[in-house]
Amino acid sequence: MSHPEAISLCIIDDIKSVVDGLTAMNWEEQGIRVAGVSSNGEEGLKLIGGLRPDLVITDIRMPKMDGLSMLRAILEENRSCKVILISGYADFEYAQQAVQLGAFDFVVKPFSEEDIMSAVLRAKAEIMEERIKLLSLREMENKLRESMPVLRQEYFALLVSHRTSWKEASGRWDFLNIELEPRGFVVMLIEIDRFREQVAELSIREMELIRFSLLNIMQETLADYARSVVFRTDHDRYLAVLNDTGSSSPIEIAEQCCRNIERYTKFTVSVGVGGRVEEISELPDSYRQAHRALSHHLFTEGNAAIIYDDLHQSGSQEPLALEYKDELLLALRSGNAVRTDAILTAISETLQERISRQNPDYLLSLYDELAASAIRTLYEMVPYSDVQPLIQNFRAVQGNAGLPLASLQRQLLALCTEGAELVRRNSLSEGQKVIYKAIDYIKGRLSEDITVGECAAYVHLSASYFSSLFKRVTGMTVTQHMTSERIQKAKLLLVEGAQVQEVASAVGYEERRYFSEMFKKITGQTPSEFRAGYHPDRPEA
Repeated sequence: MSHPEAISLCIIDDIKSVVDGLTAMNWEEQGIRVAGVSSNGEEGLKLIGGLRPDLVITDIRMPKMDGLSMLRAILEENRSCKVILISGYADFEYAQQAVQLGAFDFVVKPFSEEDIMSAVLRAKAEIMEERIKLLSLREMENKLRESMPVLRQEYFALLVSHRTSWKEASGRWDFLNIELEPRGFVVMLIEIDRFREQVAELSIREMELIRFSLLNIMQETLADYARSVVFRTDHDRYLAVLNDTGSSSPIEIAEQCCRNIERYTKFTVSVGVGGRVEEISELPDSYRQAHRALSHHLFTEGNAAIIYDDLHQSGSQEPLALEYKDELLLALRSGNAVRTDAILTAISETLQERISRQNPDYLLSLYDELAASAIRTLYEMVPYSDVQPLIQNFRAVQGNAGLPLASLQRQLLALCTEGAELVRRNSLSEGQKVIYKAIDYIKGRLSEDITVGECAAYVHLSASYFSSLFKRVTGMTVTQHMTSERIQKAKLLLVEGAQVQEVASAVGYEERRYFSEMFKKITGQTPSEFRAGYHPDRPEA
């Protein structure tokens, strides 16, 4: 009974009794199968050519073709075939020569079954060892072939992150069989819009199928325009490196990706396109530009491409003062949802007017700061069990990368207005509400010389009761609080580079000298010294 891993054997001899005797041996027990027999060299060679056996037993002296000629022909055709020669004693030197030419072994006539079996089993052991090595090699080749996409991905992830010359990259480039031309590149970053939100209820398998199908569409789209490498870099992002051939502009190619994704799936993508670079060593430049271009989708609703060359280029970020921040926190503390809504709307409108000049990362940090301050305030004002579900829901949504600015604003508005309502329902005393209302009034008039009586009148209380209640709620007197707020605002103005006289006037001190004395009393430095600590190269005029 044959076995798929059995050693195949052909027997060639012009003496029939020798062939019959060798054929009758118990080969199957040793995992060896007799594939064919022949009585002369020419027929035997044809037989071997057709069957390609692992092992051949043949006599050296045969009609039509001797064993040595057959040996040469067999090894030229199949180097891995093992040939055992049968030889008479007179042919001993001849047989030795044959072994030197590549025969595996020879057996001298007359021989026993043990002699033949011993030689064959040694040949079998070597054949099996070669098979194992070959299988290991093929397995490694298959694994390498299967790993090539991952290896290319890892290599390009390095190329876009670290500067590498062509001299350093060329060897790996050929080994990984990269089909890109080694000059003229554009990097694209592609992000699935609101992906986590859309697949929250899907299984991992379903998400993987979606990501694979989107990758396939991107690869096919880019292949229509240029040689490219496209791979997934994150949960919802892909990176593409393509040759810029000039036949189609990179932004047109990126926009076609957007259209095809929208056409063939229920998803959309945002694309950031870097500038063209010539050398492999410049890929990190195009990658950083693509990343910045993608960040500007903060201002879009997605399903669009932005190229770095079209962005507003500026040196430093135009600062946005957070003058609304303290008002927002006061509105939260007072449980005033209507006031909270109005303040956040004013913030949004202010940002919208300046949006073309803003860095997306700067705006994100601003909203992160507002959200963090609001969350701290809510933890202070509302029992943990009541406020935690609201905060968890906010953080879950905020964790989705790629949210447009409008969504960020809506999420922050929901957090703050619902939070203010929780504060209102969770035992803010009437006295606290009155004081927070007065603090809001004070903040709006730091440049004026307001009195305790004016503050008390604003909240319809007597000056003495107002002063007592203010100290009980805040831990400070009204005057101490005013001074603290004025000095804090003065610090900000000084850091921004304002002159000391301007700052004094802006925070309600008519006399610079008196302002300087109060500033030093609280901070330990004069305003000029404090300002010089931030602007040593810009002395006071």
